[in-house]
Amino acid sequence: MRLEWIAIASLTACGATPTADTSAGRPATASPAPPVTASEPTSAEPSAPPVAAAVPAAPRPLPTAADAGECPAADDRAYGILVSPQRPAVGQPMRVLAATLAGEEALALRVEGGPAPSDMRFWTGAPAAALATVTPDKAGELVIVAGRGGVGKACLKVKVRERAGRDAPPPAGTAVWSSQRAWDSGEEALYSAWVRALFHAEPGVDLAYTALDQVTRDPARNLLHDAYGWGEDAAPQQGGLHMRPDCADTPYFLRAYYSWKRALPFAFRGCSRGGPGKPPRCGEATSNLAAPAGSGPQPGQLGAVQHFMRRTLAWGVHTGNGRVALGDERSDLYPVRLDRRSLRPGTVYADPYGHILVLVELFAGEGGRPGVLYAVDGQPDGSITRKRFWEGNFLWNPDPLLGGSGFKNFRPITIRDGAATPLGDAEIAAHADYGDLSQEQGSLTAPAFYDRMEAIISPGTRDPFLALEEAVAALYEQARVRVTSVGNGDAFFKQSPGATIAMPDGFAVFETTGSWESYSTPARDLRLLIAIDVVRGFADKVRRQPAVFAAEKDLEGVVRRLEEARDKLLADPKFRFEYVRSDGSKWPLGLGELVARARALEVAYNPNDCPEHRWGAPAGSEEAKTCSRRAPAEQQTKMERYREWFSARKRPARGT
Repeated sequence: MRLEWIAIASLTACGATPTADTSAGRPATASPAPPVTASEPTSAEPSAPPVAAAVPAAPRPLPTAADAGECPAADDRAYGILVSPQRPAVGQPMRVLAATLAGEEALALRVEGGPAPSDMRFWTGAPAAALATVTPDKAGELVIVAGRGGVGKACLKVKVRERAGRDAPPPAGTAVWSSQRAWDSGEEALYSAWVRALFHAEPGVDLAYTALDQVTRDPARNLLHDAYGWGEDAAPQQGGLHMRPDCADTPYFLRAYYSWKRALPFAFRGCSRGGPGKPPRCGEATSNLAAPAGSGPQPGQLGAVQHFMRRTLAWGVHTGNGRVALGDERSDLYPVRLDRRSLRPGTVYADPYGHILVLVELFAGEGGRPGVLYAVDGQPDGSITRKRFWEGNFLWNPDPLLGGSGFKNFRPITIRDGAATPLGDAEIAAHADYGDLSQEQGSLTAPAFYDRMEAIISPGTRDPFLALEEAVAALYEQARVRVTSVGNGDAFFKQSPGATIAMPDGFAVFETTGSWESYSTPARDLRLLIAIDVVRGFADKVRRQPAVFAAEKDLEGVVRRLEEARDKLLADPKFRFEYVRSDGSKWPLGLGELVARARALEVAYNPNDCPEHRWGAPAGSEEAKTCSRRAPAEQQTKMERYREWFSARKRPARGT
């Protein structure tokens, strides 16, 4: 049975039921996002796949309230409930979500005072969640109860208005948006569930968007779509939010967007980028309670939110925010312990060299295959892609001189004396709703870190041959993503014939702005080289953990067969891909060929070079004959000088 990190909406269909109590449990298959309650996305936008039926176990029903207008549940802050839209109306579908981080067993959900939900879906995991669609048939009040074991844990009363209508955004006020709710573990569970909803897809499926606003305007994925009823999630040209964050901005945009929709406090600090041997340091916080600094093209509060996202936040956050030292509490994020509850959708991963990812979904292994943990990251062009956790995507180096790397969650923001204030380390450690702060990651070597993560993602014994195949599949995914990156660079030169992109000096080849940032691939290529090493040296992982791979009795025999299996997989036609050469023709490459070209890939990140060179085509080969562009000689000289960084599979210190 598959276990999922429920981020609300991946909506694995668990079978529609006529009541709120008779169908629930762990989905047998992961599936799409929630029912559509607004206009369908355009055909150009990827949306959730078809709902797959499942036959889960039902949670114990919740009791019915003695009085229809009363809440029968205790107010347990570990359980959260939200509805969308926020002002439901008769005849308008309303989505109801309940979620919790208090245990992984299924939640039950009950809606009273109106018609039965048109569907009901449940998940176990971290968070556990329940989702229903209700279409009110009369004005008045609905009572929503969530709980477990026949006991109500949380309750929400919802007023239903007589008629639905499009509301105008209120005028801009003294704050970007007001804070009417507080962060607690129930709200964190809802946030985590919402993040998973946005980015759900079956394992192995390519998931990519041109911008974050392309995801949020899909009502099948975004459970908060048009929650205010202002048309705030329409396409930007139709007055909706325009959101194109890069990797550093992406977790902040997600958190800010959710905070705005839920009227929660949000804050971030201005931070330095750090320097050689010095981690970043941060200053004072800016919050949603500050006076709006400007307005976007939209009217009223919506314009203030647009300006806050695109200017105040996007210009105020960079990769240094994620790499603040683990023990420095003047930061936006705090380091967490490595367990399933802490590593949930919405958790941020800051790698030691400046890349940022956001966890979105965990699929546990089945049939002997290892589990898969997915994250998304933003790119300089604003695109968002999904990636799996493994050594080739999540770089690890615990050296504190590089800053505080690893998994982190947003510090809870509370309102004190009218100001949005992030909680300090001692407060988080002692907080009943949190308590997961830990600096244990800082003491882990790279092998220990990856072994620990694999034990969380795939607990128990693993089949080494299936695990090897997953590693090869992950390398294949990275190669295919690089095809797009190299192609984007070549498209730039086709549109700008004769142009030359300036190459930065030293460390800046990994971190700069402009066309080099948009079209070069030094960080991606470094990760690809590490991924090649992981596949080449997979047997070393088995030697290090023979018990995990059930190889104690015949370790060397297993290693020998693994090396044979690796070579067969690298030569397997199913792992072949194509890239576009300079003349527009396609050239096929197998993973075995790519692995053999590792040395050439150490100097293949320059967009001024033709695609053939960037894929390591041997000089004088038939493949290389179509090459029509090379980087200037002085840039080639610099790349040879910087080759040692790629040969050592280690980025240089900042300032090098």
